[in-house]
Amino acid sequence: MQAIVGTHEVAGAVTLVATKDKVLHLEATGLADIASKRPMAPDTMFWLASTTKPFTGVAVLMLQDEGKLKLSDPVAKYIPQFADLKTPSGKPANLTIAQLLTHTTGLAEIKRGAYAQHKTLEETIAGYFPAAPMLSEPGEKWKYTSFGFDTAGRIVEIVSGKSYDVFLQERLFDPLGMKDTTFYLSDDQFARLAINDARNGNT
Repeated sequence: MQAIVGTHEVAGAVTLVATKDKVLHLEATGLADIASKRPMAPDTMFWLASTTKPFTGVAVLMLQDEGKLKLSDPVAKYIPQFADLKTPSGKPANLTIAQLLTHTTGLAEIKRGAYAQHKTLEETIAGYFPAAPMLSEPGEKWKYTSFGFDTAGRIVEIVSGKSYDVFLQERLFDPLGMKDTTFYLSDDQFARLAINDARNGNT
């Protein structure tokens, strides 16, 4: 980690190695904030970004275990707009929840700027229609997408009757004692947040 920090590949890192019985290694290296020279610490907070996707998968599988949905269910069963979605060949898309979770929907990604206009998953999904483009036939190829997981998260909301963040807090984070996993940082957590910096590709 020190070598990677030394070559400015990352500003800093926290590493942990554990067995099921104990922590074998915990170390902070480098800086959490380059501008203020704040050092990285073992309790530094990080943006999870796409690591939210595994939480979504767990949430969906919990609801399946409870008999409230099936991975084979059509997405349109929960979000009617998907019933009108057509593939590039003009056929009905008939997307399934399983395809949402495996990046095999064939859906195009929402443009990055468009996300800023939406404040909820419901708005995000609604904003994608009625002109939702598809890049390929469902199940034909794998293509990484966030929109499929946004849609799966919305299904969690519809089936559970709770907002996505509340469902995860009540069903995952609280029971597992994940005190520093949240969508809404406290003042203390915000003070521990690592600042995102981009590496200069030229230097």
